[in-house]
Amino acid sequence: MKEKIFIDTDVILDVVFERKPFFYDSQKILSLVEKNYFIGFTSSLILANCYYIISSSKNKNTAIKTISKLRSILTILPFTDKEIGESLNSNIKDFEDGIQYFITINNGLETIITRNISDYRNIDINVFMPNDFLHLEKIKKIIELKKHKSPCRQTL
Repeated sequence: MKEKIFIDTDVILDVVFERKPFFYDSQKILSLVEKNYFIGFTSSLILANCYYIISSSKNKNTAIKTISKLRSILTILPFTDKEIGESLNSNIKDFEDGIQYFITINNGLETIITRNISDYRNIDINVFMPNDFLHLEKIKKIIELKKHKSPCRQTL
């Protein structure tokens, strides 16, 4: 069974804004999802936040292209009143991170890829920075097994 990963806002924005030194690992994560090494998920809230940030910092056309591309490679999970309530009643300090956590849990996912790991302490799922995820032995094996098929390329 393929590894299912939930991708947070900062990973996407690292690629869009080519934020170094994070760009390369974040880009590789999205590229590997696009090539079907992993099954990637994000939330409608993250897409809305990304659209706002990209259109404000770059332009509307770039934001539209980015969101369209993300929709083609990731499964977009909705958030509901349930996740809002769970976040409000949780010990997760950041409300938005709480929503992402409960979206992940409520959809049966076990891994979040983010650079904001500090807000996800003491929870019952795996939370990795992109670089740390890519260096897990099981992930390196998956990549190595498929490496000969095609090199990673920029996805956004």
